[in-house]
Amino acid sequence: MTDIDDSAKYIRYNEFSGRLEDVSCPICIDPPPSKLIFKTSNGVAIWHCSDCEIMYASPRFTKESLLNIYENRAFVDGSFYDEWSYEKWKRENRDRSYVTQKLKLQLLSRFLSEKSRVLDVGCGTGLFCLETSKHGFNVEGIEPSGMLVEMGRKVLNVYLHHGFVEDFDPGYRYNGIVVWDVLEHVHNPVELVKRCNDLMEDGGYLFVQVPNYDGISNRFKTFLCQKRVKRSDFKHFGFPWHVYSFNKRSLARLLMACGFSPYLFESWSHMLKDGAEGFLPRLMISISKRFYLSDYITCVARKLP
Repeated sequence: MTDIDDSAKYIRYNEFSGRLEDVSCPICIDPPPSKLIFKTSNGVAIWHCSDCEIMYASPRFTKESLLNIYENRAFVDGSFYDEWSYEKWKRENRDRSYVTQKLKLQLLSRFLSEKSRVLDVGCGTGLFCLETSKHGFNVEGIEPSGMLVEMGRKVLNVYLHHGFVEDFDPGYRYNGIVVWDVLEHVHNPVELVKRCNDLMEDGGYLFVQVPNYDGISNRFKTFLCQKRVKRSDFKHFGFPWHVYSFNKRSLARLLMACGFSPYLFESWSHMLKDGAEGFLPRLMISISKRFYLSDYITCVARKLP
């Protein structure tokens, strides 16, 4: 069920609700007119900046309303943690959540040495913090959702900071910062990435993953929605919890605007995250990585001096 009250700019979207606000491109200082990609049945429009090429939702939830989404039990399946144990999670190593943490750890290890100080921004319940700490890294997490922090502390037994990284100052700097599946959710991605720059040692590395609207599946779904063949109301964008989507150019523009130099781009296919084996899956995984064909794009960027 979806209802919208234009006069009050208030929206109820299934289990989520909140106030709306109109926004423009968050990256460009003087953004040019954006192109309308799609308008949903509830009045939310998806726009594309003709300069930096970021895709964004407007109107979208205000900062306060966005945070309320992540305090809603409908956002996360808590049953995943019923009778959870690290040994069981690791033993069932074809589980995508475990494979993904291993892949992220492997990526981190290509650029950082053991005992490096790492911050996981938007860490959720802290699965990556747990796995990375077991492999010699000095890792911390910060998460604005009190619900997720409580779950991580109680079930995973990891210590997590509760709050926004924009307001966070531990009194020291990090060798690496992970911002994984986060920038599409936040109110102001420029402010967040600039704060990551402030919290990082010179020459440190930023590890990012964001939705890739140039991925084959996303492009096909967008085309079908625009032609009104697919009546999903642009569901693949991920509104209301996703308010941005990127391609290689827009992600690079964001990182450079915040004092980072993009060093590596990849695109991890669902076959890689599912631990698929065999010659054909390996070939498809390699092609997807090189040509950025999956629905998510990964980047490693280095802090400029």
